[in-house]
Amino acid sequence: MSSRLKAHLYIITANLMFALNYSYSKSVIPDWMLPEGLCFARIVSAAFFFIGIAFATIRERVERKDILRLALASLLGIGGNQYIFLKGLNLTSPVDSAIIATVGPVLVLIISAFLRTDKITFLKSIGICVGGTGAMLVILYGGITNFGAGHLTGNLLVFLSCLTYAFYLIVVKDLMKKYHPLTVMAWIFGFSSLAVIPVMGGDFVVETKWSEIPPAIWGAIAFVVIGATWVSYFCVASSLRTLKPTTVSIYSYSQPVIASYVAILRGQDAFDWVKLAAAALVFAGVFLVTQSYRFEKKPK
Repeated sequence: MSSRLKAHLYIITANLMFALNYSYSKSVIPDWMLPEGLCFARIVSAAFFFIGIAFATIRERVERKDILRLALASLLGIGGNQYIFLKGLNLTSPVDSAIIATVGPVLVLIISAFLRTDKITFLKSIGICVGGTGAMLVILYGGITNFGAGHLTGNLLVFLSCLTYAFYLIVVKDLMKKYHPLTVMAWIFGFSSLAVIPVMGGDFVVETKWSEIPPAIWGAIAFVVIGATWVSYFCVASSLRTLKPTTVSIYSYSQPVIASYVAILRGQDAFDWVKLAAAALVFAGVFLVTQSYRFEKKPK
């Protein structure tokens, strides 16, 4: 199997885990565990997991000049992204969250253009506007239909988590080319755990309803920790060794379809016409952006 095919299989697996994560995380927070507690469980467990495996198998040295970049990636992709996402998901629905998350590729493109690693052309600009309209429709309409600021705040927080993750993909790309994915994950989650242990440890230990958690919720927690954290982040890291950040982020378009199907089956949400229209706009924007590379390619 070629390295490129493996990379695509890695990112497909990661997005399947991320899509299921919306529903399973929502079933855990806030009734059984606070967002801070679940974030603590994900980060600290992943730190032990990746550090243990990296020490036992890779034992790769990291250059001193890359430590600051690893710390920044940790702040953006793990500590910032996971915490902000769970706080937002606590206030909004799985379907809204999944649709908003599809603006990730557009955000990656905008940041890449700002950093001059990619270029925004006319067709890409149209795609960005169309996709952004879809995202804003979900964000604003969600707050209106729920008659309160809570849902709107949740949607905005999910959008902010997408922004931090877009920065993460760009920051971590060069590190993945230089080091083994296990090494990078060990450092990133290690940095994050140092930050969350003193801040969120109390919420995890004291506020979690340990004696009341039923087996089904334990299963959901296990999936969020193992599937949506250990497996998914390793898969993303592995895919970035071969694929560009924009290509990796494009796969997030599959998340609304999977997340909506699971959430509706579990009675957590309903897919109304506004969500359908918003999803169509986002997908249309994505199509325009991705096709621009073919239609607007300059002759040599």
